[in-house]
Amino acid sequence: MGLKYIEQVKSVVLVLLILLSFTLTFAIWTYSPVIQTNDEAIVDISIAEKRNLENVIKPYRMILSQDEALKGTVASQPIEFAFNNMKTWEIQTVELASNKADTDQINDFVKAPNRASFFFAADVPIEILGNILNFADHNFPEVYFNRLIIDWNGDISDSVTLYFISTSQQKIYTATAQKADKLGFTKRILEHAEKMQVYNEIVRDNKLSLYVSSIPENIGSYTYSIKDVESDKFKDALFNNPSLVRINPVGMNEQQFTDDSALMNVDFTRKSLSYVHPASENENPANPVDLINNSLNFVNEHNGWTDDYRYSRMNTSARQINYQLYLAGLPVFSRLTSTDITQYWGVDRVYRYFRPTYSLNAAIRLKTREVELASGQSIYDFLSTATDINMSSIDDLVIGYYLSQDDDQALFNLEPSWYYLESGVWVRVSPELLGGAKFGLE
Repeated sequence: MGLKYIEQVKSVVLVLLILLSFTLTFAIWTYSPVIQTNDEAIVDISIAEKRNLENVIKPYRMILSQDEALKGTVASQPIEFAFNNMKTWEIQTVELASNKADTDQINDFVKAPNRASFFFAADVPIEILGNILNFADHNFPEVYFNRLIIDWNGDISDSVTLYFISTSQQKIYTATAQKADKLGFTKRILEHAEKMQVYNEIVRDNKLSLYVSSIPENIGSYTYSIKDVESDKFKDALFNNPSLVRINPVGMNEQQFTDDSALMNVDFTRKSLSYVHPASENENPANPVDLINNSLNFVNEHNGWTDDYRYSRMNTSARQINYQLYLAGLPVFSRLTSTDITQYWGVDRVYRYFRPTYSLNAAIRLKTREVELASGQSIYDFLSTATDINMSSIDDLVIGYYLSQDDDQALFNLEPSWYYLESGVWVRVSPELLGGAKFGLE
């Protein structure tokens, strides 16, 4: 009996060993190890919104020339109507029309009848426009423009002529657009023109003309309750390893964020930040197309378009690009806070990054009122006679918003004002100057 019992125990143990062997084999086949790496987990950053090229490459003014009269607007609706229609056109090969156009020729292009002229704040590479409109030939020449003119003269019903003008390079390029439905387009664009202001051309010797409104107009003035974007969101967006970032206060109103490769300062008084990644500095000139594409993609990576920002300046030698804040179709300027996004590009990444930390889109509008502004013609005449400004040095005259803060910095006031452009800088025509109480410019 004892031997028989021992044999039964052996059989049971053997079965258990066989089952254990199957279990271990199955575990090995199905095992998926958790691999430890030195990389941080990807942080999903969504500060505000993404933008595409047509959202940031926008004209700031449209001038229509019809029946020997000019009408103009900065309103988004007619400008967007025109560009949405242009997306359906087939734009043929771009060709050089003038290699050295003088100012009179450029002025004549704007005021010739049956034309719509779109003014851009800075030169745009035509290759960038090729990502917005439909070009038949994508082998783009190295062409830049800051004025785009649609000419609907001619007999062919579905064809219009486009002119691409760079006022800085004094070059004019042209192309024909097919499938344009010229009759339908001109009918609608002239309907929009009925609501536009009459504009005057201010002709100047050997200078580009200025285009200004001829009568006063009412512009909205706003007050917002502002809330900053959280600094940690920018920290998570801009640093490779956010968990390793050191945070230090700098005085009462600043905060510093650092790791072994980058530095970010947040100024709570000016509601702005600056970021630098020193090792990526690059002194070689930038490619303009790459600069626009890289800068757009960089902000898109952290959904950083908190408001309506538009391409406004480029310096390829400094590898710099700027996007100006706009509100209701008008640029916003301030001496107290940042109103533009500025990037300097280095080796395969942003080198310096400056921007506001507030959002008007996310703010609460507390008050709106109408302000009557003098006509652009009146402002020009006043500056010509009542100041010692060299009027030939003025390159443009526009309405913009002056952004100020109340004493406790909780409210933003946006007051419409006239601005003139001199040597690349927008200068405000102060209310004190216009009111006669003080003679000075801010």
